[in-house]
Amino acid sequence: MARAAAAVASACAVAALSVACSTTPTPTGPAPVTTTASAAPAASASVSASARPTARARPTASDRPTDAGTAFTVAGDNPVTPNGSQDTYAATPDATCDGGQLKTDRSLGAGIADGFSLEGFPAASDLLEHFLAGTGTEIDYGLGSTISGQAQASAGFQTVNDVVQGEIALQLKTGDTRVRLSAAQLPTVLFASTASDLYWGFRGTQGLTVSGGGRREDGRYTGTLTYVIRDSYGFPADDTLDGFGPPMRYLQTVCGAPRHPGGARWFPDTITVRVPFNPTA
Repeated sequence: MARAAAAVASACAVAALSVACSTTPTPTGPAPVTTTASAAPAASASVSASARPTARARPTASDRPTDAGTAFTVAGDNPVTPNGSQDTYAATPDATCDGGQLKTDRSLGAGIADGFSLEGFPAASDLLEHFLAGTGTEIDYGLGSTISGQAQASAGFQTVNDVVQGEIALQLKTGDTRVRLSAAQLPTVLFASTASDLYWGFRGTQGLTVSGGGRREDGRYTGTLTYVIRDSYGFPADDTLDGFGPPMRYLQTVCGAPRHPGGARWFPDTITVRVPFNPTA
């Protein structure tokens, strides 16, 4: 589940302080026939055997390319399924939104977002502010973004990438050129380092899509893989986050937008990462 924070003590303290092509032999053709000036060819003379073009030898099995240049594709999806992060007002239908509590919790959330920004966690700050705005629209961090680079370098993503690349290589070695990965073969990414913007903005993610392809050349598979790390940014009932979770869930459900003006709302978010694929064939 995407979570904006996991330890209120740290975040609130900040808020308080701030608030090769192979070479083919050139054909030689028939050897040239030479004549002397004094020896004009007789009309009945025929071309000697040595002057006739010789048949070109067929390449041996070792000369022929085996599977050089064979193309392959990769696709797979582990979709985000309904979960507590996506709860809305319907999760607390009998509760009444208290205006005073709404104001207090929104102030707390805004202070935490400011604290994230001061601590150098801009994505976490942006995500929490978007949650508080209550629009529910998706946020996508594409290739080239700072958070995409951080995700690619993270231990959590590298672990998942190793698993996925291993699954792809196994299928390719059996002769498959159109690799399909099931949801079970696509583990989700956990960003566990509390010193990272990824932790405060995403932490546990909930879905993963992979696509890509390449060719087999020179004893290796060479290509690229593109991952879309998928998440739901919201606050489930069982995640207290040391006290920070409940007030944000209150804004999401009891006072949830758009039912209540000023309420918050969960939203989908993604990070796209592209990596090379180059295992031995």
